[in-house]
Amino acid sequence: MYFYASLFAAFVITLIVVSKIAQMLLAKRFTFPWVLVASLIGGVAAVMAYALLSIFVNGIDDPMVMLIVSLSTMFIVSSAAFKYINKMSWTSAITTNIANIAVILITMTAAVVLNGKSLEEEFASINSKAKDQMSMVESVATNLQGGIVISESEMVFEDEQLDTMALDDEELTSETLVDNDEFIDEEPIILERDLLSPSAIKALEAKENLVYIAPKFRSIGVGSLGSLVGQTIRILKSNGNTISGSLKSINGPDAYIAQRISNGIATTPVAIAKIRKLEVYR
Repeated sequence: MYFYASLFAAFVITLIVVSKIAQMLLAKRFTFPWVLVASLIGGVAAVMAYALLSIFVNGIDDPMVMLIVSLSTMFIVSSAAFKYINKMSWTSAITTNIANIAVILITMTAAVVLNGKSLEEEFASINSKAKDQMSMVESVATNLQGGIVISESEMVFEDEQLDTMALDDEELTSETLVDNDEFIDEEPIILERDLLSPSAIKALEAKENLVYIAPKFRSIGVGSLGSLVGQTIRILKSNGNTISGSLKSINGPDAYIAQRISNGIATTPVAIAKIRKLEVYR
């Protein structure tokens, strides 16, 4: 509450100071009400001028030049309000307008600071509200430029009509494609498998149908021991001991098993006659 009262007091002080300046610059209408009218009309006219510039001036690509042109136009328009409403010369009107802008900035800043507000937050809030108002003014001006203001219900109805037309076109296109022989005769799709020979296709199918079997120790006859050289085997001896390792070689009545121990690899001979059970890992 105190903050808004401070802003109102700042606005009143600005009008009083500007009226005194207008009196010193020999304005014929320098009283408080006339300065208020000139300030309000000048502000509204400046906003409208900015909106019209943003709509009708499209030939300036440089944003900095566009900003300078917009600010200059707004300043001239607001100065014209002081000239014609307060009845003063152009020089006095421009000076009064500059004083009006400077004093309002000083008083508003003082009101914000004295109430413990953040200048950055307040300016950001004012900037956001100003952009919203400018967007509204530009939208109204654009609709007026087109000559027709379309209601929301009419826009929804037009969208539904466009969707219906799009569906009809899609159905018509589909029927045309079916009726036209040129689109029925599609080129055959050739896969990579079609380029392989019959034997390669059969091998590929056999590989795809191959069932993975996890390796494990499988029992095998002792007579097949000679074909297991280099493979991992496990031997159950007649005395109940078990030896597992890689079959290194067979020399006479003994089979030599290579076992991995902490210090390296040890080769252990096992008598074939004492093998009770033989298993191979595969």
